[in-house]
Amino acid sequence: MRLRHIEVFSAIISTGSAAGAAKLLHISQPAVSKILKHAEQSLGFALFIRDKGKLVPTPEALRLRQELEPLEDQLRRIRRLSTTLAQGAVRPLRVAVTPAIAYSVLPRAIASWRKAFPHAQCELAVAQTREIEHALLLGETELGLTMRPISHPNLVATPVLDCHLCAIAPLGWWPEDMLNRPLQPEELANTPFVLIDADDFPGALVADWLVDTTGVASNISVQTYPLARALVENRVGVALVDSLTAQRTGDQRTVQIRPVASDQTLHVHAVTERSRPPLKPGERLLQSLREAAR
Repeated sequence: MRLRHIEVFSAIISTGSAAGAAKLLHISQPAVSKILKHAEQSLGFALFIRDKGKLVPTPEALRLRQELEPLEDQLRRIRRLSTTLAQGAVRPLRVAVTPAIAYSVLPRAIASWRKAFPHAQCELAVAQTREIEHALLLGETELGLTMRPISHPNLVATPVLDCHLCAIAPLGWWPEDMLNRPLQPEELANTPFVLIDADDFPGALVADWLVDTTGVASNISVQTYPLARALVENRVGVALVDSLTAQRTGDQRTVQIRPVASDQTLHVHAVTERSRPPLKPGERLLQSLREAAR
């Protein structure tokens, strides 16, 4: 017997009629009759006797049902699990994110994601890229988000959105007519500057952009873009950050933003362990992330 035969057989046993089975399985009554006929032909014996509109199981059918009961229980568990997976509630979605993403676009993405999976649990952690890699490889998290390229053979990194370098400065630092003009490296000469750690991938891009510029020096270095922005807001100086941090929702009025004369593009990568691709809740979070960035 095929699984479809077993489904129809069990439904008829439970309801006593083809019409009842059709209603239970959400299919048409002719479809139930066709599947039942095919099952009986395949088995070589009748499963039901037609009696005054009812389908009465034959002795063979009753014996067959005894053997099928464990399988029917397993099928019910599979259906429940499928429903749970579709609702995203099978286990918490564990996500590890670098600070620049966590404090910019992620909160909006989570707000949208929660509407799609109101009953699902989500555990968020802020970490550096190396920590995210270790957590994925150890099975401690299902999804990582970082701007640093990943090359580990057991990890899969997929670009989910793009951003770029921006210059941010305290309010009133630049004249208004300069805000749409791309910042040139030489403009930072003799300017208080908050430097991003060059060990960080975006920080290395900033260092490369400034490499031929003289007179750019900084006595303050930070490891995260959100901290760089906080220092700029407190008028410590100018910083180069990713556009997600620069355009963080609700904070645009606390800094001035200028484009940077650079063709460098930063990618936000979704990182997963190769043998554990993201389930539906994880895929929906990535979609929400793209929507939030727009």
